[in-house]
Amino acid sequence: MNSDCVRFETFDEIEMFWFETMGISPSLTQLTAGPLNFELRAEDFEGVTLNWVRSEGRQLWRDVLEGDGLHIGYMIESEGAVLSSGLEVGPKDALVWHPGQETDYLLHGPLLSLEISVSEDLVDVLGWTPRGAPLRRVPGERLNRLTKVCQRASRWLRLQGISDSPEFRNQKRMWRDHVLEVLSEVLMPWMEAQSVSVSAIPASRQHKIVRSAETVFELGEDDGQDDIDTLAGQLGMSKRKLYYAFQSTLGIGPRRYFELRRLHALRRELKRLHKDDCTVTELAHAHGFTQLGRVAGLYKTHFGETPSETLRRSV
Repeated sequence: MNSDCVRFETFDEIEMFWFETMGISPSLTQLTAGPLNFELRAEDFEGVTLNWVRSEGRQLWRDVLEGDGLHIGYMIESEGAVLSSGLEVGPKDALVWHPGQETDYLLHGPLLSLEISVSEDLVDVLGWTPRGAPLRRVPGERLNRLTKVCQRASRWLRLQGISDSPEFRNQKRMWRDHVLEVLSEVLMPWMEAQSVSVSAIPASRQHKIVRSAETVFELGEDDGQDDIDTLAGQLGMSKRKLYYAFQSTLGIGPRRYFELRRLHALRRELKRLHKDDCTVTELAHAHGFTQLGRVAGLYKTHFGETPSETLRRSV
């Protein structure tokens, strides 16, 4: 592959592609209804892949990088706020995925981002060992220069078409090395990082409340998982404080968020199972939905099809 462009509409398609092609295990929650219009253009430079991503809607990502390559990303354009661990990400911030460590970020499109993947072999040759906080401040001129170099490299590659000549491969490696040279300057905050760094961006207090509430939700200790009074009591805080934490961090309240989490879990299950092995009713009940007419309406509004249609198309 030299250059390839793919489009996705729903979170589950993106999750599968991200894991298979980038070695990143994502958990994506689609917070707004309707198609995400997610477009990924990948440009391959023999060990370095430039991933240009456009998407719409509000999305909560929780990623874990599998393997020992390097993956870095940053926002180029965004009409809505971008948050990491509950704090706003600015134009001088970039994110490096550390192997085995979860990254947390909220996107609000329409947006354009650039993610760069470097193979494990190249990382070893270059001796890169990024460490410290995944999200760090980078001098703005470095990110601007990296963007321009990657844009020129991608433009050159798209104009080449299908080619495998020695001259083409040499030029391709020259562009790759140019990208790596500029990328090395961008990565300096991670290369110089100590165990504690003033440039690290801490999680917000509201974000910590949201994660604590999610832990209670995932443990399943409460039969009424959308009972916000009970949830607030378990966390030792007022209902108002809990609502404010979710609204300021995710843009929606806790009841709506946990309903969406269950809706996403239902879709994953519907896609995984065969239509002869279960019914929509059984799966809906298993995920805490009792009003089947209501859940069918919510599901169709969010994902563009009914639960029955998803199950019929499952493998």
